[in-house]
Amino acid sequence: MTNKTYCELCFKNFASYKNLVIHERNVHSNNKLIPHFYILSQPTSEQIIYYINSFIILLKKKLGFSRHAIGKKHLLIDTFPENVFVYLFKNEETFKYSPAKRKYQCNFEGYAGITRLNQLFCYNQWSFRENPHTNTKGYVLLEDYENKYQIKFTWSQTILSENNRELILERMNCNFITDSVVMNVN
Repeated sequence: MTNKTYCELCFKNFASYKNLVIHERNVHSNNKLIPHFYILSQPTSEQIIYYINSFIILLKKKLGFSRHAIGKKHLLIDTFPENVFVYLFKNEETFKYSPAKRKYQCNFEGYAGITRLNQLFCYNQWSFRENPHTNTKGYVLLEDYENKYQIKFTWSQTILSENNRELILERMNCNFITDSVVMNVN
């Protein structure tokens, strides 16, 4: 993350990076414009499938079957390419980008959110796993009788350095809530 002091969206200059971030939050809070979009290559379908599958496998490892396995969960993938994240989520209503922070975000909520993610992932079973031995199911909770919940995807870039060497991590974070239930026996 660089500490620029001008807005890439309206080209206004600021005295500090902090003031720029405040400006972006107040003036461009739902920005979808990506100034450097033209340099992002369109990922191949194989790349998109690979990263979707990676996400699903890692997410399912977070889903448990006991009362100890429910609640807020966090999933981090340190090597998730920017172009894959952008092409996967850029057309979604809740997609937004902060040029100052070089951070993307996209949220999905409730039944509509799970339906849309089913379509994006081309897989209706991404959000749960079942244990046939205990007849239980662990799942991502997006809606219940009383509330709607969100699954929040963010992408950011982190630079690690050591002895004049740099490692650029393109991180995808996902925050969600899990629950479990005993399934009906037919």
